Amino acid sequence: MQTHWVDGHVDLTYIALGGRNILKECSTPEEECISIPDLKNSNVKTIAGTIYTSPGDHVLGYDSSENRDAAFSQGKKQLDLYRDLHTQGHINLLHTNQEVPPNSDALEVILLMEGADPIRNIDDVAWWHEQGLRIVGLTWSVGTRYAGGNNCKHGLTSEGKALVSALDAHNILHDASHLSEQSFEDLVSCTDTVIIASHSNSRNLLQTDSQRNLLDEQAKEIFNRGGVIGLNLCTMFLSKTFSKKPQTATINDCVEHIFHLCDLAGNRSQIALGSDFDGGFTPKHLPIGLKHPSQLPTLLQQLQDNGFSEDELHSFAHGAWERLYKIN
Repeated sequence: MQTHWVDGHVDLTYIALGGRNILKECSTPEEECISIPDLKNSNVKTIAGTIYTSPGDHVLGYDSSENRDAAFSQGKKQLDLYRDLHTQGHINLLHTNQEVPPNSDALEVILLMEGADPIRNIDDVAWWHEQGLRIVGLTWSVGTRYAGGNNCKHGLTSEGKALVSALDAHNILHDASHLSEQSFEDLVSCTDTVIIASHSNSRNLLQTDSQRNLLDEQAKEIFNRGGVIGLNLCTMFLSKTFSKKPQTATINDCVEHIFHLCDLAGNRSQIALGSDFDGGFTPKHLPIGLKHPSQLPTLLQQLQDNGFSEDELHSFAHGAWERLYKIN
């Protein structure tokens, strides 16, 4: 079946600032699969492009979550790159007031902040919203000054709870993919708005206690609020052995996670793609037969073989995110 795709999680500027020329097709398929041409040639129409930051010694790092200006600088660096790509006609940055007319053939990008440290305080929220920010995950795995991440035990801080209210006031969606269990509980208590998980799978299908993926109860909460869960294609979040070794997950594992989440939702319209292609791991750590976005139709075929209707296939490929983001 021919269709376009919306991918709910792609670290495009992280990849670019790591040294890759994202304007050229990838030439080493065992090491990389994401560039703007690779996405366009694979019929990916829209992505949630991240502004990813976290404390640490890396290209988008800073010394501490408390160093607000340093974190803001790292986030602004990525925003500027997205704006440059828009101005040059390589992407169409959605929900902005850019003066350059959008290129109708360009890759569409909606901004997702992964780790909220670049928001220096709640007064920054209005500015970020004006720049096009529409989705925020309060933290990456190591935690921020706003919330505990999936490698932490603590929940939202008082500053984090205030930020949730400020995000709600600007209709910015909450992304729960990297929250600790306590942070998830606190978020649910702080807001009655839509919550998504841009790139998470089912923890109940994995032989692990890792907070990185969703408990059934968490998934149900997201679905009950009208949210969407994006399937993460990283092997270690699909394989039941929770292995970091390459070649341990298959497309059948993807299908199993999708069906389990659909059963929890009670429908097939709230599950989508949140690939995280090249998000800190190489294609070696993608499922067998799904090493590049051009192979996404293979996943659709497997879903069709297992009973998905044409409407349900379109919903998984693009419709679920489009309805939520109001972009079609």
